[in-house]
Amino acid sequence: MEKTTNLQRCYRGVIQALQTRPTLNKGKTMKWIIFLGLFSMLSVSLAPHAYAWSWDEDESGAKDDLDIQLEGYRKRIEQGISMQERVVLLDRLIKLYKVRGRDARALEEERSQVVSDEQAVQDVSAASRQKSQALFQQAFEQVRQGNFSQAHDSFMEAERLNSSDKMISELRLKMDSIIAILPQAPAAESATGDLIRKGVLQFLQNEPSKSLNFLLYAEQKDGNDKSIPALVDLVKRSFPNETSEILDARLNLIDQKLQKALEKIYSGEYLVAAKECQEVLDLEPDNALALTRLGSVYYAMGQVKQAREYWKQALQQDPKNDVLKSFLTQTSTEADRAPSQALTYKVLKGDTLMTIAEKIYRDRTLWKKLYEANKAYMKNPYELNVGQVLVLPPGGATP
Repeated sequence: MEKTTNLQRCYRGVIQALQTRPTLNKGKTMKWIIFLGLFSMLSVSLAPHAYAWSWDEDESGAKDDLDIQLEGYRKRIEQGISMQERVVLLDRLIKLYKVRGRDARALEEERSQVVSDEQAVQDVSAASRQKSQALFQQAFEQVRQGNFSQAHDSFMEAERLNSSDKMISELRLKMDSIIAILPQAPAAESATGDLIRKGVLQFLQNEPSKSLNFLLYAEQKDGNDKSIPALVDLVKRSFPNETSEILDARLNLIDQKLQKALEKIYSGEYLVAAKECQEVLDLEPDNALALTRLGSVYYAMGQVKQAREYWKQALQQDPKNDVLKSFLTQTSTEADRAPSQALTYKVLKGDTLMTIAEKIYRDRTLWKKLYEANKAYMKNPYELNVGQVLVLPPGGATP
């Protein structure tokens, strides 16, 4: 309202001045009115802004802005931020203080303290991780010794020191389930103690198939130990998608695996056959038949030197095995090679052991060797079924 009154007074003064001058005509009078009116409006509107601005007041506003930023930084600390974030924010404030000519020494001291605190935390964290790793290794050693409850405590302490390590947390959860069933494995002198320890160790290492091999074998050796079936069930529940082809626990595990290995040899699946043989040797390291068949698998794959090593080990367990002696003699001069001879033969219509021996070895008299290699699965050497798969001992010797 004050601006409007001043403007009206200005107009009245201009109009009165013009009206007292009779020499101006009406058209020129209107032009002067408009010009002077616009000039007055501009003067009135610009004057307050020009009068309000000053350098001192702008500088004062900038200082207030720094104070606001400092308060914001303090609030961020109260809300909780990492030490790295504090260092970044302090660096920004220190730079702004120096640009505006303000004393930044207090902020610089605070930054030095934060950096020192952060280094101390990192040192403690590194020491915790190192101790956690030592406890991790200790826990596995305790499992190997059968001290499952102690291993559980070691995993718990390792998890406390390094809670971000998901592997340690998963192992601690597994040990929760283990000690609920069996806090301590049977003594090493027992028939199942070593098997149970190995089964639990393979379970922790995410090897369900191997774990079940040890536990099922232990169950067959001691059917009265109720903890073993509970451990078997735990492994099956923990790995439902990887244990669908579990062998029948009611049948002898070693015999099942040796039979499966032979079937895989028949079908030419040598790697699978080798795996089955090796799993038998994990359970019974001196099993002569597993060593023999594993040697045959390697021979079929052209690895003669490795095959002979397994046959020699088998002969040590069965010194009277003339077939092994003969085979080692016949392969003594052979070197590693690409597979050249099939290890199996599928019976055709009209085949006999004699015709097969002549076809494969160019010697009909070797039919007896064929029979010796396959008699466990043949009722009569003179009766062959079409499609039946026979093991072919290399060079005519029976593996």
